[in-house]
Amino acid sequence: MKALIHRYAPRAMVNFAWNLASDLKDLPHRLRDPRPRPWRIVHNSGGGDFFRIGDAFFERFKSVLQLQPDAHVLDLGCGAGRMARPICAYLNAQGAYTGFDISRSAIGFAKRIVRRRAAVSFHHADLSNGEYRLVGAPASHYRFPVADHSIDAALATSLFSHLMPEVAQAYLAETARVLKPNGQLLMTGFLVDAAARAAFVDESARLPMEPLDEDSFAADLRHPERAIGFAEDAVLRWADEVGLDLVGDIHRGNWRAQSSRAADFQDWLVLKRRAD
Repeated sequence: MKALIHRYAPRAMVNFAWNLASDLKDLPHRLRDPRPRPWRIVHNSGGGDFFRIGDAFFERFKSVLQLQPDAHVLDLGCGAGRMARPICAYLNAQGAYTGFDISRSAIGFAKRIVRRRAAVSFHHADLSNGEYRLVGAPASHYRFPVADHSIDAALATSLFSHLMPEVAQAYLAETARVLKPNGQLLMTGFLVDAAARAAFVDESARLPMEPLDEDSFAADLRHPERAIGFAEDAVLRWADEVGLDLVGDIHRGNWRAQSSRAADFQDWLVLKRRAD
């Protein structure tokens, strides 16, 4: 039934119903916890518990990238501030946080919940996206709102999974431009390896996808930006071309197999800016 709804219902209707259901599911949390939570039906923010997921992923971000309190952090697709809230609470007066997003209302919510000692700035990116915002400039032309080589640590959670291939490549190039030498990006996404391709064929994937082009796959070819996966070797090639190197292993999510016991839905990895 879920697959049929995604295949035949208008995308705006599907998003409305999903966000409404998520908000209703969150009502017990809202009654128990007085902290403000974004209404997904207004801000189209991600699913799951806003605070628990943000805090847990922040701990990973801080640990894996060895984030220091005086760092300058860039949050790509910052949304309603799920990551901005714990990051800004951690940074000290010498630190800085910059976030950008295509949702003006989500940024407004993020500004209201952030407590800071660091310099904090949010930027509305007037860009189009087939899943979240149909009007705006092409995202592939967007220049991140920070100076060259000014960022110690960058973060992109559930962003690349909604970017067309040309936008994903442009965002990796922009990330390389703004990172300091040895600066790092922690990103999540759907990286399609041989095992994922096999799961697509035998229909064992938790999130099945079909080829979109040579290097890309989509869960819904009518609305590809709903969920896009990229060939793993293509992502590493795009990164290498702009001076970003893989650090450690790619951590596999459970999206690729119904039987997977991985804790995360999406894959995640760290890319480091090459020291020239």
